[in-house]
Amino acid sequence: MAASSKQTDPNKPAFSKRRALFLGKDSDSIIKTFFGSNAMVAIVILALITIFLFKEGAGFMGLYHKSLEEYRLSGLEYVDILKEKREDYTELTRYLNDVKSDWINELKASGSSQAEISKAIFNPEAKALFLGYMRAGSDLKKFVKTKMDVAIEIRDQHTTNENLRETVENYTQRIAEIQSTSYTFSKEDRAKYTLLLRDHSRDNSLPSEEAQRFLKEADSITPEKALDQADRETFAMLLGLEAEKIEATIKPVDFNTTIKGVIDEQARYAEILDALEVSLTEVVATADAVQFNSPAIEERIATFKELNQKFFSNIDAHKAKLANWDQSAPVSIFQAASAFLTGKDWVTASDQQDWYGLMPLLSGSLLISAIALVFAIPFGVGAAIYVNQIAGPAERNFIKPYVEFISAIPSVVIGFFGVVVFGEFIRWFSQLDGFQWVPFFPIQERLNAFTAGCLLALMAIPTIFTLAEDAINNIPRHFKEASLAMGATPLQTTMRVIVPTALSGIISAIMLGFGRVIGETMVVLLCAGNRIKIPDFTEGPGVFFEPVHTMTGIIAQEMGEVVQGSLHYRALFMVGIVLFFISLIINYTAQWVVKRFSKLGD
Repeated sequence: MAASSKQTDPNKPAFSKRRALFLGKDSDSIIKTFFGSNAMVAIVILALITIFLFKEGAGFMGLYHKSLEEYRLSGLEYVDILKEKREDYTELTRYLNDVKSDWINELKASGSSQAEISKAIFNPEAKALFLGYMRAGSDLKKFVKTKMDVAIEIRDQHTTNENLRETVENYTQRIAEIQSTSYTFSKEDRAKYTLLLRDHSRDNSLPSEEAQRFLKEADSITPEKALDQADRETFAMLLGLEAEKIEATIKPVDFNTTIKGVIDEQARYAEILDALEVSLTEVVATADAVQFNSPAIEERIATFKELNQKFFSNIDAHKAKLANWDQSAPVSIFQAASAFLTGKDWVTASDQQDWYGLMPLLSGSLLISAIALVFAIPFGVGAAIYVNQIAGPAERNFIKPYVEFISAIPSVVIGFFGVVVFGEFIRWFSQLDGFQWVPFFPIQERLNAFTAGCLLALMAIPTIFTLAEDAINNIPRHFKEASLAMGATPLQTTMRVIVPTALSGIISAIMLGFGRVIGETMVVLLCAGNRIKIPDFTEGPGVFFEPVHTMTGIIAQEMGEVVQGSLHYRALFMVGIVLFFISLIINYTAQWVVKRFSKLGD
């Protein structure tokens, strides 16, 4: 009977036993509170990051709009129109020098001696062509340089005035703080006060008695001495004198007057262009008298003549563009936004005008991401299908850990591998004789979009593999059993039942892999080449081997060198905001694909 009294009630479940309490809470409550608080902390941190990102980048459009207004008012925009013809002429000069180099190389290849080569390229006709063409544009270059210097001087004076006014405002605010009754001297204020006392005590503009009092007061200040209301008044007066000094150095800039030094002499500029056209026509005509004895060189000379005709035909349109330029045309905030979002140049620390165009960085990021996904999708998805549906237990236990282990390799190590090993291998491979038929081989740069893209593919494969394998693994087992029962082979079941059913999860895995790739920094910074230029897509497949720069790379490269609060600083945060939205769209789209196209609920 005693034994039977100790038996538990068979109708009472074992899990209904009393649970231990800690601080008045059971284990379920503790676990719920722990994970719930972690989720709340994550939300708060994400919100703080978002607020900080937008706070620092919010002022960019206003500053960039102001910069573009100054660019127009100072005449730098007009000068850039002038520079268009100078740059076209420079490109033609560079093309002609390339022709000369190719001609010399052909003479060397044909076995000509150095004396014969010198005789060929320095005969009167050749000198008239090559040297004459280079010297013909000297007046154009001097004219543009003069106008550019004037415009830069105007812009620099305006910038200096703005900085001086800001300094005066800071002094005014400081004086107001010092005159408040709650003000107390800090260590830095004491040092500044002492320095001003000594400086102004030797200032001849002050009365001698006042100067002597200042000097005596300066000598009597020690770290132990308490500074009183009289010291605050003296400190405020001295700061006011400093502000007056600075304000006296401001030289107002009247853009309506100063612009005349930039846009005048349009008639003289037109004469320079007309004289240049006559001179270049005469110089180009001498090419017919030069004996190149090479069909390839003569073909390039013919192309050079066509380029010159195009150069001449655009002169009238260039003059009209200068005549129609209007300094007073307003610059809207939408133009500033368009200049950032569609701009083709990212130029910083320029002595003329800084440009912050997103397109070179965005196109570089998308090009590298496309290359990475071309390799990562088939390998990642294929490995997931094989491991989950085809491989045996031994293969699965071998392949899966090693694929996922790739994500544990630091990105900087992968970047070093790309710089030292993979990039060198690609360049060596392109130089093999058996691949010289490829139009863009051999490649000159070992660090390019293809190198970075292949390494990013290696980093994206674990992400795509893991998420795709999870999506396939979530397919109910009876789907596979029903297909096999109907007579389908294992391969048919995999490709026609399992994969289509898990397609939404696979697409989501690919998109998250894309987000992983486009947000990577270290690999692209080390291996992409860092050339800020929109890739030349007219080169066909050769565009994949061009050096590029990316949005993440530019932030990592330049953020440590910028002045906090400057236009450049805020431009980098604007790039970060664009990346933020791209990542947000990718993640939202991945979630939408899973919910919209999932077949498990059908």
